[in-house]
Amino acid sequence: MRQAAYTVDFIDGTWKIGVNGKTFGPYSTRETAMAAAVKAARKAEEQGYEVVLKVLGEEAPADEADRNAA
Repeated sequence: MRQAAYTVDFIDGTWKIGVNGKTFGPYSTRETAMAAAVKAARKAEEQGYEVVLKVLGEEAPADEADRNAA
């Protein structure tokens, strides 16, 4: 069975989706990136792909981001 690998990752301050080595986005929130990835993954499943979806990144809490910028 063919496989489609999706990732949702927080890169350079924005959420992005990776699909088999290609990057799409940016998305303003994790939720919008996840919704787009799930929609694409469901379509791939309908086309006969085995789907893998991973969330890799995590947005830093606001206070931590402020400390890192200082």
